[in-house]
Amino acid sequence: MPALPLPPAAAAAAAPPGASGPPGPAALRPRFGHLLEARLARAPAPPEPRHPALSAALRSVEVAQARLDAVLAAARRGQAFTAGQLLALQADAHRLTQTLDVAGKLVEQGVQSVKQAAQAQV
Repeated sequence: MPALPLPPAAAAAAAPPGASGPPGPAALRPRFGHLLEARLARAPAPPEPRHPALSAALRSVEVAQARLDAVLAAARRGQAFTAGQLLALQADAHRLTQTLDVAGKLVEQGVQSVKQAAQAQV
């Protein structure tokens, strides 16, 4: 069987086999990361919840999570905590867990209601 000729090394480096995209130097083609950043910059911001109580609950969950993350980061750095501070941390973590549990149940109930409404015959 005869050997197949190989393309020059410079040509292989410029255009890898199976590569698709616009012709031209690789330096002129946009990189994927740049394209992704441009698309994310153009993406609209997520809508705010219409119900003020829901919006406040979401904000409080975000604040509690940030506070817990900060305390855990301090503990990883070696900061010592008193028994009272650890008890307060435990209470905050429990409150956050309960809030997330209730939110999950509400979302599940809402999804079930939507499914039920979609299956109802009109």
